[in-house]
Amino acid sequence: MIKINLTAEQRTEIEKMITKDIKKNSYPEIEKICNYLNDANFIKTAEFIDTEEKVIKICLLSSKTDLIDFQKKINKAYEEDSKWKCSCLIDRTREYIKDELENLYLKFSNRNAAYNILRIMKVNVCPYCNRQYTFTIRTKTSKKIGEKIVKTDLKSRPEFDHFFPKSDYPFLALSIYNLVPSCSLCNKGKSNTPSENFLYPYEESFGDKGIHFEIQNVIGNLLKQEEIIVKLQSAKKNQDLIKQYNDSFKIESLYEQHVDYISELLYKNYIFNDEAIESIYRSYEKLFKSPSELKQLILGNYKSDNFNQRPLSKLTNDILHQLNCK
Repeated sequence: MIKINLTAEQRTEIEKMITKDIKKNSYPEIEKICNYLNDANFIKTAEFIDTEEKVIKICLLSSKTDLIDFQKKINKAYEEDSKWKCSCLIDRTREYIKDELENLYLKFSNRNAAYNILRIMKVNVCPYCNRQYTFTIRTKTSKKIGEKIVKTDLKSRPEFDHFFPKSDYPFLALSIYNLVPSCSLCNKGKSNTPSENFLYPYEESFGDKGIHFEIQNVIGNLLKQEEIIVKLQSAKKNQDLIKQYNDSFKIESLYEQHVDYISELLYKNYIFNDEAIESIYRSYEKLFKSPSELKQLILGNYKSDNFNQRPLSKLTNDILHQLNCK
């Protein structure tokens, strides 16, 4: 739904961190996978992970196109390696790859590197639904209880959704730009649905496709909560995309639960018109750079680049745009 906007500086920090973690933790385990593939005579497949540099390159693939192209190449290599081999060996090798790389991902996801990367990303709201906060917290504390020192590790982070599912794309299990910070509800909703049915959050958003929230029956600026109906709207060519998001993430059904918020927004927009904002601004000029900054505070209307800082920010922006463009 919303885009994960990473600066060049953020990407550099993330890539340094993942490179360091691979060298220290993951590559020794990947070497074992490579040796297994060579022993099973899956030579072409093994060549993709036979050096530390190649593994790091896979983990830093940074676009949807690059991820797809890599997967096509390794699929072709695996098919060629599978020629003239019995089906049981082919299946056993495939399961071994999947299990080992999934296990490596699970280890990574619990290490400090995963938490630090999420802190750098600053994705504070789920990009699939824009409803749930996805803060990353990890603090270690010590407390003396009697004669004992009790250490606690308080941690919370978003789940990682594998945009290309690790069950089907095991070699992308550790690719950092295949990992999308998300809320648990959306991670479960997306599950193993084919990835081509979704927008790639590191590059695409609803806004790029002209998809927006719209109140269906608004005539004036005020509606009773029970009268509010909000839907996703777009050109006909994107109706399949809207249907997929509703099927997987239940977007419209979930947003129907926020009619109280929408009702408040309608009232605020009606009360705090330009004249009212200007009047308040004159009383508090020292606190605000401009009337628009004051209006943003009152209405909570964020620009698209900052949608990932506040839940319901796209909904807010779209409704205010609808009301104020009438």
